[in-house]
Amino acid sequence: MHWMMILLIGIAASIDNFAVGLSYGIKGKKITFSANLFMAAVALAVSLITLFAGAALGFVFPEFMATLISGVIILGIGVWSLISGIRQKAKPSRTIPQAEQIDRDQNNLISFNETIWLSFALSFNAMGTAFGAGIGGLSPAAVALSVAVLSVLSIEAGQRFGLKKLRTRIGALSEYAASILLICIGIYTIFASM
Repeated sequence: MHWMMILLIGIAASIDNFAVGLSYGIKGKKITFSANLFMAAVALAVSLITLFAGAALGFVFPEFMATLISGVIILGIGVWSLISGIRQKAKPSRTIPQAEQIDRDQNNLISFNETIWLSFALSFNAMGTAFGAGIGGLSPAAVALSVAVLSVLSIEAGQRFGLKKLRTRIGALSEYAASILLICIGIYTIFASM
């Protein structure tokens, strides 16, 4: 079941990435493959650091307590994100820069040197979940790799939909989807600790 949790955490961490790819694509902004890889590399690095920090703290507690704390953290992040999303009327994540801010030269092509701010904004959104996963004893390498691979795939998928002007409510609902997924992961982890 650990592999399923790893996959679900990767998906939850990448839903914002899909929304970014979609919204940028709809505005005609193409994220280059090198920029996409750079964002995945930042997500990998930030996730690993946070996961190792969580894992180090997890060693302090007995296994059942570490798993319980992990579930409570992930559940708390999910509930907080859901409440924040409702208060902000279902806007995508407020920490994510808009396409016009990122495409500084306005050539509709977002290169890797224009994505540094965006890369860290997306990565910081997943830090709390990664920390909780680390405390819960999930493999840091596996979780970080899942986050990085799904980051690349979700941005690419969002871009394909967006550039084809397939307007959809997925972008607006992305934060709700990620929040609900985190709540489910948190609840499952809490029950698994008992």
